[in-house]
Amino acid sequence: MTPQPLNAVSAIVLVSGEIDKRWKSPKIPVVLQRTKPPTPDILDDIDTREQNAKFSLPYPDPPFKLPPSGNLALHISLGKILSEGRAGIIFDCECSIPYGNDSNYRIPPLVVKLARALHSPDLTKEATAYETMLCLQGSAIPRCYGFFQARLLDYFDFGPMSILLLEKVGGRLVLGEPLPDGAESDLFDICCDFAHLRIYHDDLRWANMLSVLSPNQGGLPSLPSPFSGKTYAWRLIDFDRISRTATESFGSVRGYYHGYLHRVIDNVPFGSIVEPWE
Repeated sequence: MTPQPLNAVSAIVLVSGEIDKRWKSPKIPVVLQRTKPPTPDILDDIDTREQNAKFSLPYPDPPFKLPPSGNLALHISLGKILSEGRAGIIFDCECSIPYGNDSNYRIPPLVVKLARALHSPDLTKEATAYETMLCLQGSAIPRCYGFFQARLLDYFDFGPMSILLLEKVGGRLVLGEPLPDGAESDLFDICCDFAHLRIYHDDLRWANMLSVLSPNQGGLPSLPSPFSGKTYAWRLIDFDRISRTATESFGSVRGYYHGYLHRVIDNVPFGSIVEPWE
């Protein structure tokens, strides 16, 4: 069976699982339709917008070919909460293709990122970031299988229910232990990939650096970076704060990453979580 393409799913159906005990959950099942994110210009920083600056270099093509968009409905059972952030909650999940959907696809391990109350705009921005960085999916960042929304006014009067369906990745750098072989080099090269796209992560910290999922856990093979040609064992995540610049050079953006990344990872062997803004 071939791995499920990124654009195969047109709708997801939440068939079981509590969304959050602090919210009044909608009745199961809930159907969310695939939604096209806004255009990449919503990521542009103030200088880029004020100067009406344009990007002189096109982004490279991703190292994979997408087939025509599919019409697959995916049934999802939410599992335990894996992590919680400012804008979203990450759930483990089990996915299945309902009877009657013709498909020879193998579904990889996935997670659901659900926008918190009042944070659908943040998840919408993150969906745009994933689409903008399509060339880095599967190499420097997780694969994204779509952005899905449903308008449920009886339960979500603050905006639509918004979900990102993402490739499951592994764990963080272990505090108090030496960095794994190759981790520092991989993470620096990943940051250089972002710099090639003139993208500032703007939330570069320990919690947002995760390893890939191992093959014996069902993880997909890493793809080569379109810039370095390397395959990485690590990924950056969490893109609701990123920004894009057309007014700064590759070297300038790379310098930002060099300073922030070392401030974070140099303290991992000492068991310290140093946020880059500290």
